[in-house]
Amino acid sequence: MLWSVGAVQAQLRHERDPRGLFFVVAVCTTILMIGLRFEVGGDWGSYERIYNDIFFLSLPAALKTTDAGYALLNWLGAQTGLGIGLVNVCCAALFMGGFAKLAWRQPNPFLAVLVAVPYLIIVVAMGYTRQAAAIGVICFALADASERRLIRMVMLIGIAALFHKTAILILPIALIPIFRRSVVLGSLGAVLFAVLFVLFLRDTSDTLVTNYVQSTYDSQGAAIRVAMNVVAAVLFLLLRNRIDMPSFQKSYWTTCAILAIVSMVALATTSASSGVDRISLYLIPLQAVFYSRLPYLLGQRGRAVPSILIGVIAYSFLVQFVWLNFADNANFWIPFTILI
Repeated sequence: MLWSVGAVQAQLRHERDPRGLFFVVAVCTTILMIGLRFEVGGDWGSYERIYNDIFFLSLPAALKTTDAGYALLNWLGAQTGLGIGLVNVCCAALFMGGFAKLAWRQPNPFLAVLVAVPYLIIVVAMGYTRQAAAIGVICFALADASERRLIRMVMLIGIAALFHKTAILILPIALIPIFRRSVVLGSLGAVLFAVLFVLFLRDTSDTLVTNYVQSTYDSQGAAIRVAMNVVAAVLFLLLRNRIDMPSFQKSYWTTCAILAIVSMVALATTSASSGVDRISLYLIPLQAVFYSRLPYLLGQRGRAVPSILIGVIAYSFLVQFVWLNFADNANFWIPFTILI
């Protein structure tokens, strides 16, 4: 509700808009809701087992059990007695902090977050804790990314990979706009990617291939989630020339739009629905970026078209309604309970 109210009020954000404080309060509230949840999310049991496995381990041993960044948070939770709550709050802060920064770069930041609420926030951030933290760090990197900030972007994506190794696969996508402007910088980025790939994926590449490529496990709802990306992708490509954003940003999101369409083809022609689904999670921010701009793209003088603004809000509520009432795994989120 906070985000829908903000979306209606924020017709067009200005640099000194007092609603910035409201945005911060809404972000902090969302972080607490994500981080303080208790037994909410389809993978809650798996993360609880990771915490219990790490509880009595030394730090070096703990870092070998799962992705290093996530393992470190679990070890700190055990050592401080704050438990899995500390882990979830920290991951929620990484996710929401990064995504909020990306949203703040859009004409209507509240609308950008609202679009993300039904799936990216509720399902991903409250269900796939490690990957959500990685997505947040990546969003933080992309919010101000450019060829001049190559090293910073690579470092942040490397940090994201400490929470979910597949985050490394976003780096080649982010390097495409840089290659187009500077072959030298692009080549440097490619070398850095190779280094990070060896560091993070060399020892686990076989496992990832088995789990995400060769596996015949059918990821429930993958087709719907990928289709939601595709709709945003097609509209983005059709209206691309009207979108006013820095060249790096436009090139990056154009690449994501193309990949979203490719993912639908891959989902239809291969048995690796789990792999396609997990990689597609990194493309979901495209929905927030595009739909938050759509009312302004079709308006005049930087003003939103009210009917389209309400339409985007209604679409977000519709997605939320359908998921809560018809998704096979929605029962893992209902009722919503918190640690306090």
